[in-house]
Amino acid sequence: MQFRSKSPVRALTLFGLAALALTQAGCATGSAPATGGDEAAGFSYTDARGDQVTLDALPDRIVMSEQAAAALIPYGIRPVGIWGSSTPDKSGVLAGLDVSGIESLGVSYGDVDVDRLASLEPDLVITGWYAGGYLGGLGAEDAEVSTQIEQVAPMITVSAQKSASASLDDWRTLAQTLGADVDSGTIAAEKTAYDAAVAEAKAALAERPGTTAYAIAPSTQFYVAIPDEFAELIDYTDWGLDVKQSDVARNDTSGSFSPVSWENAGDYASDLLLYDTRSWTTPLAQVTSEHPTVGTLNAVAQGHVAAWTTDATFNYASYTKQIELLTDAVKALPAKTA
Repeated sequence: MQFRSKSPVRALTLFGLAALALTQAGCATGSAPATGGDEAAGFSYTDARGDQVTLDALPDRIVMSEQAAAALIPYGIRPVGIWGSSTPDKSGVLAGLDVSGIESLGVSYGDVDVDRLASLEPDLVITGWYAGGYLGGLGAEDAEVSTQIEQVAPMITVSAQKSASASLDDWRTLAQTLGADVDSGTIAAEKTAYDAAVAEAKAALAERPGTTAYAIAPSTQFYVAIPDEFAELIDYTDWGLDVKQSDVARNDTSGSFSPVSWENAGDYASDLLLYDTRSWTTPLAQVTSEHPTVGTLNAVAQGHVAAWTTDATFNYASYTKQIELLTDAVKALPAKTA
């Protein structure tokens, strides 16, 4: 077995599309795709960092971040362990997926039980990669936990810095490389439904050119998303939605959001509001009660608010539901006049 070798250039690799379908395996003892590639041919993959991992055989025991698990479980590739923001059964990222029997290795950012991970004897570890050298749910590549994990097993990454549609292609290609046989069954049906949802969203936006939106996550402030840092917002922009950005600079605690003060929330007029529905945000009814400036926005007053969660983009089924919510909200807008 060989661990990863460094490539001369850390370039992102965009693989071609493949259609994939699998019956989900019923246990968590390994990835165990129902049908797959040639086990004897081994495994080789160049990841988002430009690093190559080569193994003598297809990995059977895989540990994943919750994002990787959300992407790969639908292909029948089940991890033996998951780390994330909560236990697998309560994870919004993993909603709707069978995570029974999978070991929980960490329930907060940067906190992974490496000893427990090692006890699972993984052949491979898979996580997302973010610009600046950050690994999904681990922190920086050179953080102690990341270094310790790579001493246990080789790690590969998939970029989280692309549009959601491009990332879905990358996860699809990785699933195929891991031995998943695809082209029929549940995953093929989910891909077909996703393609139809994308086409309908594009058509709805084409009928209402110039439709504007802010993506917001109100909590302690009126947080406005920085669009090019959210995979689905990149897609929506590509499909014809004018996703606006605040000119308020981010601060040390606002992440990929502009921290807008409540008294200035009324300045963010748009046709639509994409409203973050993750557990840490404040419900709209409470926000409008406590901060009347938000209620002055026409999108709020007219009910042109669509539920949005950036945790819904890792597999076709969950992303399709979010795209459909966007499409319904666009179709509910008044017709554009010339």
